[in-house]
Amino acid sequence: MGALSRMQKTILLVLAVLDLVVIGGLATIVIRSTRQPAQMLPATATSAPPTQMLAATWTPAPTATPRPTLPARLTNTPTATASPFPTLTPSPTSTPRPSPTPMSVSLAGADFDFILPNRIPGWQWDAYVNYKGGDEYNSENSYAEPMFSAADDPLRQIDGSTLKVETMRWLRFRTWVHQTVTVTAGSRVSFRIRAKAFSSLDSLIVKAGIDATGAEDCYNARWGDELRINQDSGIVTLSSPSLVVPAISGPPEEEVEEELDLEEEEAEVEEVLLGRVTVCFYAEPAYPHVNNAAFFDMAELIVTPPR
Repeated sequence: MGALSRMQKTILLVLAVLDLVVIGGLATIVIRSTRQPAQMLPATATSAPPTQMLAATWTPAPTATPRPTLPARLTNTPTATASPFPTLTPSPTSTPRPSPTPMSVSLAGADFDFILPNRIPGWQWDAYVNYKGGDEYNSENSYAEPMFSAADDPLRQIDGSTLKVETMRWLRFRTWVHQTVTVTAGSRVSFRIRAKAFSSLDSLIVKAGIDATGAEDCYNARWGDELRINQDSGIVTLSSPSLVVPAISGPPEEEVEEELDLEEEEAEVEEVLLGRVTVCFYAEPAYPHVNNAAFFDMAELIVTPPR
C-alpha cells in the first residue's frame, strides 16, 4: 500500500464502497423477494403469443362396480322336524297288595237259638245286682238280677229266635253279655248286633262294645254309640268301635303240638300269630216300671285280615 499513489488509493476506496452498496442492494432485493410474491413481468412486443390455458378438469377415480350377489342355490336339505319331548320312563314301583276284604266271622250262638232260662248257648253274662227279694227297695238305685229267655211274642222277634232280657216289675237291671273268639293278630275287628226294646214307661239303653285284649269280661271294652230305644224305634243296629287285635303272649297247647308235628315232617309253614277278642252288648232300662225288656239277635264279628 505504501507503493500506491494517492490517486490509486482513492480509486480502490471508491470501488470498495461501490461493492458494499451493490452487496447491500442485492441483500435487500433477496429479503423483499422472500416476503412478497413475484410480480408478473409485462409482456413485451417481442414476446411469444400467450398460450391458452385450459381449465383443469377433475377426473373422478373410477369406483369399483359391486359384483351382484347371487341367490343361494337350493339344496335338497330336508326340513327340520320338531324333536318330540323325551318320554320319561317311570321308575319301577312295587305293586301294592290289594286291600283285604272285610269278612264276617261266625260267632257261637249268633242267632240265639236253643235259649234256656238264664242260659245263652255260646255266650256268658255279667250283671250289676244290688237287690234281692226282701231287700229295701229304692226305685232309682235298686238293680235286680236279669232274666234271659227266648222272645215269645212274634212282634218282638227280630229274625226268628231272639234273646229277651228283662227282670222283675218295678225294678231295673244292668247287664253285659259277651263272648271271646280267636282271630289272626293284626286284624281289624268290629262287632254288630240287631236290637229292639219294649218299655211301658220310657225307653231302654242299649249299646255294643269290643275288647281287643280278649278279656273274660266287658269291664275294659270300648263301647259304640249308646242308643235309647223302645217299641217305636223298630230294629236298630248296634256297632262297636273298630280295633286292631294284638298277638297273644303264647299259642294254645293244641297249636304247639301242631307245630311240633310239622317240624318233624320238615314242612315249611308260615307262622301265623293269633289274638283274642271279646265282643259285648249291654242293656239297662232308663226307668223302672211294670215292663221293660230288651231284645237281641243276628250278632256278627266283622274281621279285616292284616295285609
